[in-house]
Amino acid sequence: MDQVNRAGLARAIPALAQMAHNGDLERLGQLARVYSSAQDSLTDEMVGRLSATIGDGMALMDQVNRAGLDRAIPALAEMVHNGDLQRLVKLARVYGSAEDAVTDEMVGRLSETVGNGLSLLDRFARGGADRVIGILERLESSGALQKLSDTLPDLAERMSRIQSMLAAIESAALRTSRMPPSRGGLGGMWELMRDPEAQDTLRFLLAVGKELRGALVPPAR
Repeated sequence: MDQVNRAGLARAIPALAQMAHNGDLERLGQLARVYSSAQDSLTDEMVGRLSATIGDGMALMDQVNRAGLDRAIPALAEMVHNGDLQRLVKLARVYGSAEDAVTDEMVGRLSETVGNGLSLLDRFARGGADRVIGILERLESSGALQKLSDTLPDLAERMSRIQSMLAAIESAALRTSRMPPSRGGLGGMWELMRDPEAQDTLRFLLAVGKELRGALVPPAR
């Protein structure tokens, strides 16, 4: 009793009575028995593994704390909430499958293609691509680029006509070079004027001359 009095356990008697009344003391006894049973069932090897696991867990928690990963927890929670984390997992699986499916030959061809593309970009930059881009920007701002785009179909058709005209001139030059020289005189001129094809040709040339004169010579005031 003297030891109980000296230890101040008398002050604990009301609390123990309350615990006995509401069953907490019985629960503590059961918990102590469970702990004792678990302690008896644990072998030294199990205790060692448990201690190693707890040590590794504490080391991992220390590394997480030092790396500041606790600040990433709200972002990860948000990603889990809106499904972005699941999408990242699926993307990683797709990337892993693609990486497994790619052969060494495919990687080599892809690397060669990327290298050629970078070389082309370098040559394009060294060749004054910035000046070309500036010219295109000025053409776009002035509306000339749109006009050029609108006239390209008509221009292509006219270029085809010009090509046909040049081919006709070349064929005529070749044909006249093989013909005998003209006799000259009024008789030759009369014979030429009597040829219907020659008359049509002269009429065509006169029409072309009039159109050229109207397009190139300004009208008289």
